[in-house]
Amino acid sequence: MVKKYAKILLIGLIFGTAAIMPSTDSLPVFEKDTIVIMKEDDDSEGDELMITKKLEHDTQLTTASGCTFMAEKGWFVTQRDNVVMLEEPDRELTIAVLENNEKTAQEAVFVAWKQVQPDFAYTIQHTMNQVPQDGWDEIVQFVYDTSTQEDQLIVFALARRVGATWYIELIDGTKAAFERRMAGMLLIDSSFKVPGTQEESFAGKKVRTFDDARLQEFMAFVEEARELCEVPGAAVGIVQDGKLIFEQGLGVRELGKPEKVTAETLFMIGSTTKALTTFMMARLVDEGKFTWDTPVTEVMPEFALGDAATTKQVLMKYLVSANTGIPRQDIECLFNYEQATPELRIKEMRTMKPTTGFGETFQYSNAMVSAGGYIAAYTLDNNAELGDAYDVAMQSGVFDPLGMQATTYDFDRVKKVDHAIPHGIDLQGDYVPLSIADEKWSESVRPAGGAWSNVHDMAQYMITELNNGVTAGGKRVISEDNLLKRREPQINISNKMRYGLGLMMEDDHGVLLVEHGGAMLGFSSDMFFVPEHNVGLVVLTNARGAGVFLQGVKRKFMELLFDGKPQAHDMVKLGADQQKQMFEKEFEDVTFKPDVVWLKQFVGTYTNPKLGSVVIREVPGGAEFDAHVWKSSLGQKREKNGTLKLILTEVPFAGLDLVPQEHQGSMQLVLTSGQHKYVFER
Repeated sequence: MVKKYAKILLIGLIFGTAAIMPSTDSLPVFEKDTIVIMKEDDDSEGDELMITKKLEHDTQLTTASGCTFMAEKGWFVTQRDNVVMLEEPDRELTIAVLENNEKTAQEAVFVAWKQVQPDFAYTIQHTMNQVPQDGWDEIVQFVYDTSTQEDQLIVFALARRVGATWYIELIDGTKAAFERRMAGMLLIDSSFKVPGTQEESFAGKKVRTFDDARLQEFMAFVEEARELCEVPGAAVGIVQDGKLIFEQGLGVRELGKPEKVTAETLFMIGSTTKALTTFMMARLVDEGKFTWDTPVTEVMPEFALGDAATTKQVLMKYLVSANTGIPRQDIECLFNYEQATPELRIKEMRTMKPTTGFGETFQYSNAMVSAGGYIAAYTLDNNAELGDAYDVAMQSGVFDPLGMQATTYDFDRVKKVDHAIPHGIDLQGDYVPLSIADEKWSESVRPAGGAWSNVHDMAQYMITELNNGVTAGGKRVISEDNLLKRREPQINISNKMRYGLGLMMEDDHGVLLVEHGGAMLGFSSDMFFVPEHNVGLVVLTNARGAGVFLQGVKRKFMELLFDGKPQAHDMVKLGADQQKQMFEKEFEDVTFKPDVVWLKQFVGTYTNPKLGSVVIREVPGGAEFDAHVWKSSLGQKREKNGTLKLILTEVPFAGLDLVPQEHQGSMQLVLTSGQHKYVFER
C-alpha cells in the first residue's frame, strides 16, 4: 500500500518484465495531432523532414530491424533512421528505442545516448544486472545521477542483448511524468519482441502436485531466500485442489527476540486487503444494494473529487479499478494522522484532481479504493460512522462466512495474540524493528490496506476464489457472476498485466494468475492463485521492501508447478546483493551528525495545508524532525550540485528528504512525493 521511499527500490521494479508476443494490431493509425518537425541534418545539403505523430489507440510499432512493441494511446512517436522516439502525452518524458552492436552494455548505452543526445553528460549511479530469461542473453539497467542538474528529473537506460545486438531503451523525463505514465513505459518494455526469440511458456503444461518432495524443495528455497534477503520472518500457505495443503512460519516475529513465526502469526497484508474489500462489495451487489455501474453520487451524494467532470463519471466499480486518472497521494496519510477519520478522508478527496484522462492509463490510488470500501458499506447503514459500517460489512460479509477467524482491523485485538512486529529499513539497508503503532496511519484508509491476517485465513479466501464463490466448507457465499466480475480487466498495467476490481490479472508465461501484493511501512505480502489449475500461494513477511524475496519465491513456486527453468535462486542472490550495494551508493553522501550551527538555522514550527504542522528542534548533538505521531533524527545529504538537504535518518521514514529554501525572508521546507510537492512554511 505504501510506496517504497527510495528511488533505487522503485526503478528496480520497472524493467523486470519479460518480453512476450504483442497483439497483432495494425501499424500506427494517425488521424490528428500530427506535428511536422524540420531538423537540421549536418550530413545533407538541406533540412530533413521528420513527422511526429500522436497515436489514436494502443498500437504496435515496428523498428527498422523488424522488432515490434506496443505503445499506449496518446503518446507521440517520431521515427528516424534506426531510432524510434516516443513522448508521453504531456511531453515531459521521452523514451528512445534503438539498437547497436557494441561489445558491452555500458558501451552500448553510451553510444546510444550520444546518438540521441550528443551533449549527454550524466554519470551512472547504479548498474543493475538481471537474470537472462525469455530469449534474452543479457539484461542490464543503468540509473543516472541527475542531482547535478535537477533533482526532479529521472534518467535511466535498459540494455538487453540477443546474440551480438543490443536492444536499448533510453528514458529521460520528470519524476512526476514517470509516475503517471508508468503503465505506458511498462507496455513498451513488456511487449518488445525480437524476431526469432521465444520466451519460456507454461501454457499447456501438466501442473504438478505439491507432494512431500516438492514441498521440501520449495520450503528449503524459501528459507534460503529469506536468509539471503535478511527478512526477519515469513509465513507461507499453499492451496491446491480446494484444500489448504501446507502452511508454515519461518524466522522470528521480531529481530533480537526468540519468538518464532507460525502459521497463526498475524501480519499486516497491505494492499492485498483490496481483494477482500472488493469481495465485500461484490456481495453487496448480490444483495441489490447497488450495481457495479451505479454512479457513486447516487449512493453518497456528498462524494466529490476536485474535478466535477471526473466526479460525474465515477461509477462504483471505478473506485476500485485504478483507471480514473486520480494519482497516489499516500504521503498525506502519513502526517498528523492521529485525528484522521474515514469521513475526513472522504472529504479530503474534494481536493484530489486527475493528472491523466479518465480511462486513459493505469494510476494506482489508495484513496479511491478506500472510498470504495466505505461507500459500499454506507449502503448497509448510512447512520453509522463509515469506519464502523465498513468493519461490520467486512466481518459479516467476508471474515465470518469464509471462516477467517483471526483476520481483523483492530490493533488492540492484534496486541493480545500471536503477531509479527513490522521492520523498516535504515540507511544502511538493514532491517530495524518498529512499533505496530507506526502502522496505525492506515486505520483511516483501511479498505485499501489495513487488514491483519495470517496464511491460514488467507488460504480460506483463496479457496473460495478458486471455487468461484464456494467456501472450503462447501457453502456458496457469493454469486459466481459478481465474483468473476472483479477479474474483468479495466485498465492495462503492461502488455502482460491488467487491473480489474481490486485484483490484478497477469499472464505469467502463458498462464493466468489472479493476484494482489501489499506493502506497509514494515510489512510486505504477496498472494496469487491460478484458476485454471486450482492452486494458490500466499506469502506474508514482517519486512518492508521485500520485493526481491517475494518475487523469488513466486518464481520458484511456478518453476516447481510447471517444471520451469531454474532461475529463482539466481534472481534472489543477484537481487539481494545489488540491493545492498545500491543502498550504500544511494546514501553515501549522507552525514548523520551534521554541523550543529548548520542545523540550528532550521529550528522552528512549520505548517503545510495538507500535511499539517511539524517541528524541528535542537537535541543534544543535533536536531530532530517531529511530526507528532512520529519523529526522526535529522542528517544532511549533499547532492552533486552542492545542494544540501535535510534527510530523516531513522525508521520508519529513513531516507525522506526535504529541500530548505528561503522565500520572501522566511524559511521553507519542500517535500516532493510522486506527482505532488508540499511546501512547509515556518
